[in-house]
Amino acid sequence: MKINKMNAVIATLAMICCACEDFVSVEAPHTQLSGELVFEDARTAEAVLVTAYAKMQANTMVTGDTGGISVLLGNYADELDCYSPNIPELLFSQNNLQADNATVQTLWRNTYNVIYTANKVIEGVGRSAAMAQADRERLIGEALFLRAYLHFYLNMLFGEIPYVASTDYRLNTVIAKQPDTAIFLLIEQDLLLSETLLTDTYAGMYRTRPNRSTVLALQARFYLYHKKWELAKEKADSVLNNSVLYSLGTDINAVFSRNSNGTIWQLMSAPEGKNTLDAKSFIFTAVPPPARALREALVDVFEPQDLRRINWIKPVTNGTDTFYHAYKYKYNNDTSTSMEYSIQFRIEEQYLIRAEASAQLHQLGESAADLNAIRSRAGLAATSASSREGLLAAILEERRLELFTELGHRFFDLKRNGLLDAALQGQKPGWNPTDILFPLPENELLLNPNLSPQNQGY
Repeated sequence: MKINKMNAVIATLAMICCACEDFVSVEAPHTQLSGELVFEDARTAEAVLVTAYAKMQANTMVTGDTGGISVLLGNYADELDCYSPNIPELLFSQNNLQADNATVQTLWRNTYNVIYTANKVIEGVGRSAAMAQADRERLIGEALFLRAYLHFYLNMLFGEIPYVASTDYRLNTVIAKQPDTAIFLLIEQDLLLSETLLTDTYAGMYRTRPNRSTVLALQARFYLYHKKWELAKEKADSVLNNSVLYSLGTDINAVFSRNSNGTIWQLMSAPEGKNTLDAKSFIFTAVPPPARALREALVDVFEPQDLRRINWIKPVTNGTDTFYHAYKYKYNNDTSTSMEYSIQFRIEEQYLIRAEASAQLHQLGESAADLNAIRSRAGLAATSASSREGLLAAILEERRLELFTELGHRFFDLKRNGLLDAALQGQKPGWNPTDILFPLPENELLLNPNLSPQNQGY
């Protein structure tokens, strides 16, 4: 029976990891592998869930690789310049996307395939009669979080999208887009349920599996983006008040260490000895840069004494020309043990979320205190802003300095504040107001007409 079970797991993982080209045409398996056998105990069900984390680290929109949003949105907004005419991100740098763009298609497809895996876990564990209740709750809680997290990003990039909550390929081949209001409720529903199912105990080492505080951190971000200030502050409060687990460290060079107490959730670099794809994407050693570099306009925003400028940005020169790369992740080669993992949520963002929500709620002293906590760790004086408007502007600028080249924060901050056109028109020759959304992939529209209409401008 043990051999049969392991064969079942291997077959199921192969099916999930090598899912067919389009998420909507993934067919139901012809055996019981995704049901009784794989999900009858926590170990085998966990093996399925682990494939989702591995794929997220490697090839979805939250990867640190060049096909993830840290690189793509850094180019699309005003953080990076592209220096190669032969790489896919050039069209992002030029704000010249078309509906047949292969990178956009890959973002959509790979992300929905991880959602498919999360749905398999939710359905399979939900049907399991033998699994211990604590394991059931943890696995379903993690899968619900993943489903909400990835739909959140899809909605931010593409606007109205299908919210896929089933593995039924018959439904998924004809699934329609949901309006933004419905997507909001579906994400919120998944996160609220996930919050009740997870605890603050991490599964495994190095915070590579989401816990309850990870769910709260996403809720804080989600509510902030949707201008639910009280809820954003409440959720950020819950994370920041958990001082047993999280602290704002004083060593700015340790922020991106895999052992950092400021990390809420990170994706593992595997196998042991591997480091992040983020470092490989951003670090270069010769000029001109072979692919991408930080825009000088971004580097110039930092005050000279800012410890982030000194430690998170590295100049590379040939004696005549100087270019700069992000140096948050410092290990772009293998080491004897892994030194860094790819951070998805860290405590500093929660300070800035609470600061912004407090300012919006006219709690100006609290807002300034949280903003100054980040500034102080960066070696900077307290903010001079004292009005609500001044604090909001200062917080937006601090987010630019603290969160640069991380998961598209800059693009999303400009978007949610209605500042994309003001920031990018004239600075980016290809920028058009309709570029606020990516095009829906042309292949998906051909396969499923219910995804129509195409986003405006494409």
